[in-house]
Amino acid sequence: MNIKNSITLRSFKKYHPRQIAKFVKGFFNGRIFIVGLGRLRVVEGKVVAYQHQKTEKNILIAVSEINQIINELSQPRPAAV
Repeated sequence: MNIKNSITLRSFKKYHPRQIAKFVKGFFNGRIFIVGLGRLRVVEGKVVAYQHQKTEKNILIAVSEINQIINELSQPRPAAV
C-alpha cells in the first residue's frame, strides 16, 4: 500500500485506547489522527508509528497499548458455562 496516497480514516479528539482499537481492528491499512499524539499509520490491522516518531516515548507507549487491546479483542472468548 502506498501510504502517501492514503487518506486519514478518522480523527480522535481524545486518547481512548479501547475505542481506537475497536476502530482500527476493522481496517487493514490507512491513517488515523489522535489529538495530542499526531498521525499514525494502520498497517495490517495494527497501529504503527511513522519513522520520525519512533524516538518519542509517549507515542510508542500509546501504539503498544492500542495494539495490545487489538490482540485482546482478537482472541476467541471461552464459552460460558
